[in-house]
Amino acid sequence: MSKITITNNQDEIKEMTLSEGTVTIGRDKDNDIQIDDPSVSSHHSKLVSFFKPTYIQDLRSTNGTYVNGSRIMEHTLENGDIISIGHHCIFFDSENNEVQSYEPERTQEMSKLDISLILKLKKTITSQE
Repeated sequence: MSKITITNNQDEIKEMTLSEGTVTIGRDKDNDIQIDDPSVSSHHSKLVSFFKPTYIQDLRSTNGTYVNGSRIMEHTLENGDIISIGHHCIFFDSENNEVQSYEPERTQEMSKLDISLILKLKKTITSQE
């Protein structure tokens, strides 16, 4: 399981283990993680964990969500990533150090097929119809 550690000015505020599902982050009390900071939007961003990858998505916040210093709209998290929201930092700690990826192995195998063979097959099928 992955975990996050939320800090403000180097003081640890909360540590949380992520399970499958969605964790909302924002200033309002209805968020899973409430951050009392005027620079944080009421519904600022969300963390989504399904299967192995965990990603963060900005929810059109006013001041933005940053990962490792770059403003993002959506970003697949890797071990050691630092998320910045308002004056708070969220450290992402993955259960393993492997880079997580959405690309299935089958897609990589398919990209090696010869395009001319595919076109010939398509032409043969079309002519038989």
